[in-house]
Amino acid sequence: MTPQVMARADELYARRADITNVSKSIEFLHKAEADCYEKGWRLGRALFFLGQEAPDTKLARIFHVQGVEAGRRAVKVQADRVEGHFWLGVNLALLAPLESPAKAVAHALRARRALSKAITIDASYHSAGPLRVLARLEHKLPRLVGGGLAKAGAKFERAIGIAPANTVTRIYFAEFLLETGEIDRARSELETVLNTPLDPDWAFEIDRDQRLAREMIKRFTAPLS
Repeated sequence: MTPQVMARADELYARRADITNVSKSIEFLHKAEADCYEKGWRLGRALFFLGQEAPDTKLARIFHVQGVEAGRRAVKVQADRVEGHFWLGVNLALLAPLESPAKAVAHALRARRALSKAITIDASYHSAGPLRVLARLEHKLPRLVGGGLAKAGAKFERAIGIAPANTVTRIYFAEFLLETGEIDRARSELETVLNTPLDPDWAFEIDRDQRLAREMIKRFTAPLS
């Protein structure tokens, strides 16, 4: 894949606040040369986003299944780089709750392996993305299949240490803290989100997460009915 094709795909994804740009990036990548690593992981990234933003679970499942396939192709081509493992793991993690219980467990375990591999290659990738997503997965998974609050909390803290300005990690961590009863720490995380300055590379997520933070803080102060 030429540098020009990669740059165009990245430019379209960077403008993801308009979701049609992500769809255009997929069309653009499909027109590129035969499967290669750079194409595979970028398709995985774009399909993750479409799945995350899909209006219904049926469509989300379609996108994440395609994202898993793209990630697997990327990892098969080049297993020593972080991007393929990361976007494979993300799509598997988001696909898991959309499947039957047996399939959900299998997908979650595969996601855990892919994200763990991504951490060993480069834990700082995508603003500590591998740590953030694995922490989220461990927060939600039963202990019997690899979950655990202590493990999740440690990974959230490590991710924040690497990328303190990432609002996605802090929202996930605030949800974790609320569940574990650490209300003051959760509020502090949400206030940090609200005070995060604009980063053009993360503008979509910062805007979304600041809205989420406001909604979550309102629940602290909502009058009892």
